[in-house]
Amino acid sequence: MTTMTGARATLGSTMGTAERIVPNQPITFEEAAQLDPDELAGEIVDGEWVPMTRGTWRHGEIVGSIYFLLKLYAREQPGWSVAVADPGVKLARNPDRLRGPDVAMVRTERVPTGKGVDGWLEGAPDLAVEVVGDSQSISEMTKKALEYLAGGSKMVWLVDPEPRRVVLFTPPNQVKILGPEDTLDGSDVLPGFSCKVADLFV
Repeated sequence: MTTMTGARATLGSTMGTAERIVPNQPITFEEAAQLDPDELAGEIVDGEWVPMTRGTWRHGEIVGSIYFLLKLYAREQPGWSVAVADPGVKLARNPDRLRGPDVAMVRTERVPTGKGVDGWLEGAPDLAVEVVGDSQSISEMTKKALEYLAGGSKMVWLVDPEPRRVVLFTPPNQVKILGPEDTLDGSDVLPGFSCKVADLFV
């Protein structure tokens, strides 16, 4: 999804409808879990709710391609779980920081099984994937990638549809840029995984 910079959130009532504005007031994981998912979607950055807009069809195509490739890998390599469509990832507390990567991959023992806040992942995923949206800047998304690394991610893919490249982040803060003809591999994080960068954009 795409961030609506500077927008304010509305909290959902017990009936599930968005009804009141929260100006300059920190929001917690628990409060965010009460937001009506049909009305609002977003992330928490340093305690502030940041609403998100829906992505374009093309954005969804790219996310789908990435999910498909990683799901195939997970089926061949037991012990992995892949999630798509902005799963909740709890990166920090007080102030709370909640992110929702486009695609996330974790070892199965880390998969949360609860509902609401308890159904969100504790800490960053082993692999976090973000596809740059039309209204998002590389600098904004780079900051997000570094947050995942700080939270424990072993690898982050920042997928940029224009100019069809992947910015690869690995701990502590190493960055590598791959073009469409380069090979994207899982290194020691996802042993045996590899594909052409161009395959992410089909």
